[in-house]
Amino acid sequence: MALWMSWKVWPIASAGEDVGDIEGAVHAFDVSVRRIQERAMTPEEAVALGDQARTIREQMLSDGRAAVERGQRWTAQAGEVDVTLIPRS
Repeated sequence: MALWMSWKVWPIASAGEDVGDIEGAVHAFDVSVRRIQERAMTPEEAVALGDQARTIREQMLSDGRAAVERGQRWTAQAGEVDVTLIPRS
């Protein structure tokens, strides 16, 4: 199921994109998080963001997957990170 995914890392960055499925959403999220860690954070901030991103990733693969399979919008937040998934027909 195709999805629209938007994410934010406050106050650093935000983006959105069409993805093919949950795995694609997780991959896009991971790539974005790595870029932010490498380009815009101290090592300590990067570790904290990694922890927050790990929490979101786990939720995307469980609760997020279940919600979009039911055709429902899903949003989660951990610290300064939030992600929204919207099923596309």
